[in-house]
Amino acid sequence: MKSIKITTITEEVRKLLIKANFNLPEDVTEAIRNAAREEKSCRAREILELILENAEIASKQKLPLCQDCGLVYIDLDIGRDICIEESGNLSDLLNQTVAETYNNNYLRKSVVSDPLYERKNTSGNIPAIIHTGFTQDSYLHLKVCLKGGGSENCSFLYMLEPSASEDDIIALILDEVKKNVTKSCPPVIIGVGIGGSSSEVTRLARIASFRNLEVRNSDNRYKRLEEKILNEVNKTGIGPQGLGGRTTALACNIEHAPCHIASLPLAVFFGCHSTRRADSKISPP
Repeated sequence: MKSIKITTITEEVRKLLIKANFNLPEDVTEAIRNAAREEKSCRAREILELILENAEIASKQKLPLCQDCGLVYIDLDIGRDICIEESGNLSDLLNQTVAETYNNNYLRKSVVSDPLYERKNTSGNIPAIIHTGFTQDSYLHLKVCLKGGGSENCSFLYMLEPSASEDDIIALILDEVKKNVTKSCPPVIIGVGIGGSSSEVTRLARIASFRNLEVRNSDNRYKRLEEKILNEVNKTGIGPQGLGGRTTALACNIEHAPCHIASLPLAVFFGCHSTRRADSKISPP
């Protein structure tokens, strides 16, 4: 058994939170650059260039990419034979780190303690949404993702008939794009979850929306579906910030899983152009 100290993990979470808030991932930056080069609309191209300028200023001056510093997601994928040495409750220590990082770096705190009645700010952007999984790797893979309220509100769950077709799914996603994508600061990243269960499919869509844009689905059928959805979405002409153009979405990512014979769960998440994530791999000493 190999041990990793909890203090090593919390310190890494602190670094990743700062990195994610101030630095747009390189694959997202490159996708926006490519879109700007290919845009025919002068206005759309100018908006994309302003997004890139904003990212450059945020990185250089250590300023948040967006005023909405997001809901924090933390994923810990724990490799084989790895033990986390805890000096306290893991969730409590991770949330303490999130609160300290947001307060110390003057990041906006957007979490309320009660969803319906009191809605009082927790003053630390906590609790974070923490997920723990297990892998066959020899390290702990730590991932931090930040999701703003605008794109979070454009999240959709459907329990389709098992007979639903690829065309049905494309039409449904296209309809949601036309009705809601302007609320998510396009160009967006469309994360799609297919299969699993009603609860699992939303996790799949979230993972898809934060997946590296250079990574395509390993199943060629789903890879082609990603391409079809992206092409149809960009044919709408909604464009950057909803002001017209060919770049409504930068990518469509799909994650899929087995499901019950009576169901076909589908979830769709929109990630805004400021899709913020950072990750690191921690190996035991």
